[in-house]
Parts: sequence; structure tokens; C-alpha cells
Amino acid sequence: MKKVGFKKLSIVNFLSIGEEPVTVEFNKGLHVITGNNKDKPDRRNAIGKSTIADALYFAIFGETLRELKKDLIPNNLTNGKTHVELDFELDSPRGKNNYKIIRTLSPSKVFIFKDGVDKTRDSIKNTTAYINSVLSASPSIFQNCVIMTVNNAVPFMAKNKIEKRKFIEDIFGMEVFSTMLTALRNEYNDISREHDTQLTKLEEIEKAYKNYEDQKQRILQTRKEKKEKYLTRQENNTKEKDNLEKELEGIEEVNISKIKGGISSLEGGLKDQDLKIEVNLEAVARNKALAATRKENYKKIGTDEEKCPVCLRSIKEHDSNLIAKEKEKLKASIHEAVEHIKFISEGLKNLRERKDKFQKVINECQNKLSEARLQEQNKKNITQRIHQLDKWQKELKDDLEVIESTETDFDSIIIDTKQRVDELEKKVKKYRSSLAKLDIVKYVVSEEGVKSYIVNKLLDLLNSKLLHYLKRLDSNAICIFNEYFEEEILNEKNKVCSYFNFSGAERKSIDLACLFTFSDIRRLQGGVQYNIAIYDELFDSSFDEKGIELITRILQDRVEELDECSIVISHRKESIKAVTGDVIYLEKENGITRRLDYREI
Repeated sequence: MKKVGFKKLSIVNFLSIGEEPVTVEFNKGLHVITGNNKDKPDRRNAIGKSTIADALYFAIFGETLRELKKDLIPNNLTNGKTHVELDFELDSPRGKNNYKIIRTLSPSKVFIFKDGVDKTRDSIKNTTAYINSVLSASPSIFQNCVIMTVNNAVPFMAKNKIEKRKFIEDIFGMEVFSTMLTALRNEYNDISREHDTQLTKLEEIEKAYKNYEDQKQRILQTRKEKKEKYLTRQENNTKEKDNLEKELEGIEEVNISKIKGGISSLEGGLKDQDLKIEVNLEAVARNKALAATRKENYKKIGTDEEKCPVCLRSIKEHDSNLIAKEKEKLKASIHEAVEHIKFISEGLKNLRERKDKFQKVINECQNKLSEARLQEQNKKNITQRIHQLDKWQKELKDDLEVIESTETDFDSIIIDTKQRVDELEKKVKKYRSSLAKLDIVKYVVSEEGVKSYIVNKLLDLLNSKLLHYLKRLDSNAICIFNEYFEEEILNEKNKVCSYFNFSGAERKSIDLACLFTFSDIRRLQGGVQYNIAIYDELFDSSFDEKGIELITRILQDRVEELDECSIVISHRKESIKAVTGDVIYLEKENGITRRLDYREI
């Protein structure tokens, strides 16, 4: 636990205090701040007693308890600048350190020194925040547990439920739960939003991934079919090529030129035969004509014709022998002509037979030539087909390579997408894990969690302390807080009453019991213990002498038990009787408040 020991407060040109410094040392004991207003002898107020409490509050927080504007704080009767110094000691597990706070106005500045070393931050705001962190101070705690004004404009019991709850939570040191819960909710909302964002991205990328997979399957199926088709075509082309090459190997080489030469030679022979036939036909015709003429002459020999048809001499000059001889000769000549005709006709027949043979051979050669040409064209067609098949095979090979490369590219897209899916799944999983943990932590710091547990444990302390002080103040009221920090007040007849149903004195007793209770709890629960307690107008309210006596006993007991400096700000003379420490006597004259030695009065 931290222990804060306030040592000394020095005040210059602050509210009614002028150029002459007013110094207060916070020693152990019950001290009273009182005084006299020479400017208005009939008034006990407006002396500047509360100025000391305001100056202490100002040194720490840079504001006054009365929330005055900064331009109203400096003493308007002097020309000097406002200057407040506060010395304190901090005893913590880390060791003891001495601090000094200096805060000024006109110009506004604040400084803090730790063991003589300047620890001032870069701005008034940041320096004040540092001071508050060193002191573990908050305005609410100081106003209700350190500097306590009984005659607050709005006493604790008169505050609304939210204000009461917040203050009690502060007293119990539970504001951290609210802060944590708010921070956790903000963090939860941020993570939840990020989770939803990443989840949306995941759903989108998963959808894209599924589409890619579906496309891949469709494309792969199409390409499989195409591949199979191409491979089948390749196989068929290979088979066809093999068959064509075998067929090509089975085609004998034919010399068409040789065949053409043979045909040409045969056609030449055919022409010779035709020529010979023609010559023989002419010879036959001549011989037939000669034989016919000779037959005709033969018939004329021995007729009445005057001349011999053979020798053209007069028949008369011939004798019968001679005619007979001529007839024989003519007959022999006719026979010879006929035989020659037969011979020629026989040769002609042979020539025609040879011609037919020539023609037959020519026809055969022509057929062979046609076959050879068909064979040659077939060979050419087969060769062209083989070339076409080779070209197709190359094209099919290129197409298959394109298919394979395209599949690889598509696979890389899917792999990248799957990596993104995996990354997003990890993120979503991480965020879900964080949300689950935050749910647990939220519950822990929520009203139903540890906070509820702590409240239930501390309620007994709160209620027992409050009942303790109500009894010591001889109050007829009983006040009990429930787990929601809602009070229930019972009167002397054990009937539930409102705070405002009680008299002014009873209300002040309840208020004072609350102040003492909250101060004790803060000491026990807050992790920091302050050595001072300032009670403003404690004796100036509705308390009678008995009430003042009861309060005094409580204060004296607290001084001894808590080893603290208790300061009562009061204008009542009865307050001086309670003093075990110093009487801080202030006097106001000509608008300026100064401190007097009480022994000199």
C-alpha cells in the first residue's frame, strides 16, 4: 500500500490570502482552522478558512473545490502571482520519496520535483495527470474522503442513484472494473467488427475458391475429354500412318516411262502392220483386177473378135494351136494371179492377226499404264496423307502441351486462393478465440462476475462501518446498502423512510457517518493511505453540544488509530476545546487574510 504523508502547504495570493504567505504544516493531531473577520465583525464567515482546503485541492488538481474560474482565484487586491506549494512524502514498496508541487497562475504553470529532481511534463495537463498518478488521487475521492464538507450543496444521500453508485465503486476501487468493462466492450466491438469483416472476406473467398474448384473440375473434365479425344486421334492417326506406310511399302515401283516407251514402240509396229496390210490389200486388188482382166481375155480367145486380147494381133492370123497355147498361158497366168491373191490374202490374214496381237498388247500396256498411273496417284495420295497425319500429330502434341500448361496456371490460382482461405480461417479462428476469451473476461468484470463477488464481500464492511458510525453519533437511523448500492434507511420504528424524512440534524448525522465510512473504506480498499482529513464546517451545522462531543471523540479516536492529521474548519468556539494539535487562526482585514499565532491572540 502507498502511504502519502502531506507535510506542508504554502499559499500566496490565493483567493483572500495576499502577499504574506500562509503556511500550514500537516502534523499528527486534531487541528482547528478558525478566525475572525475584522472587515465584518458581525459575520463569522468569509474569513478564508476554507481557502486552505481549496489551496490543497488546487495544488493537486489545478482547480478549486468551489469550481471557480481561474481568473477569480488570484487575490484581486495584490499584483503578485498566485503561488501554491505542497510538500509531501510517498512511502511505497519501492521506497520513500519526497515530492514538491508548485502551481502558479498569471502565468499558469505547474512543476513537480521528486527528491529535488524536476519531473515536470511537457504540459500542465500531462503534469497534473502525473501528479494524480503519484498520489493515486481523483477529485471525487478527495472531495468525499480527504476534504469533507458536511454542508455540501448536494450531500451524498441527496445524490441520484448513478452518482451514488459511481462514488461507492470509486471508494471500493471498483472503477477499474467499469473502466475495464468499457475497454473490453470497445475491444470486443472492434474485434467483433473485424471478425465480421474477416468472416465476410472468408465467405467471399471461400465462394470464389468453390467457384474455382467447380470451374477446375468442369475444365478438367472438358480437357480430359478433349485429351482423350486427342489421344484417340493420335492413336488412330498413328495406326493409319502405319497402315499407309505398310501399304506404301507394298506398292511396287512401276516405270511409267518404260511402259509409255513400249506402247509407243508397239504403236509404231501397229502402224507398220497397217501399212503392210494396206500394201497387201492394194496388191490383192491389183491381182484381182489382173486376174479378172485375164479371165475376161481368156473368154475372148476364140471368139469373133478380130484381135487377140493378149497379143493384140488379128485372131485370124493365129492358128488354133496358137490359140490353145495362148489360152493355156492365159489360164496359167490367171491361176498364178489367183494363187498370188491367195498368198497375199494369207499374208494379209497374218498381218491382221499380228495387228490384233499388237493392239491387244497395246491395250494391255494401256491398262498397265492406267493402273500404273492410278498406283502412282495412290502412292502420292498416301504420301500426302502421311504428311497430313504428321502435321496433325504435331498440332495435337502442341494442343496437349497447351492444355497441360493451362492446367498448371489454373492450379496456381487455386493454390493462392486456398492459401488466402487458410489465412482468413486462421484470422477468423483467432478472432473467435479472442471473442470467447473476452466474453469470459467481460463476465468476470461485469456485474455478475468478480465485481458481484467483491461487492457481496465488501457490502458487509460498508454496512457495518456505516452502522458503527451511526451508533457513535447516536443516530436513530439505520442505513443499509444492497448489492446495487441502493440504500434503505430505517427510522427508530424500523420503518423505511426517505433521507428527506429526517430532521436536519439527523440528515447531518447520516452524512457524517457516510463521510467517516467512506474515508475508512478508502483507506482499507483503495491501495493508498493519506495522512490528512479535512472537515469543513463540521461543527457549524445542526449539531448540538452533545453531537459535537460525539464527533470530537470520533475524530480523536481516528487521530490515534490512523495516525493522521485531522483538521476541522469551524467558526464555533467549542471546536477549540477539541484541539489536540494546532489552532490555525486566520484574520481577515482590508480584504486580506493572514495567519496569526493563536498564542498571541
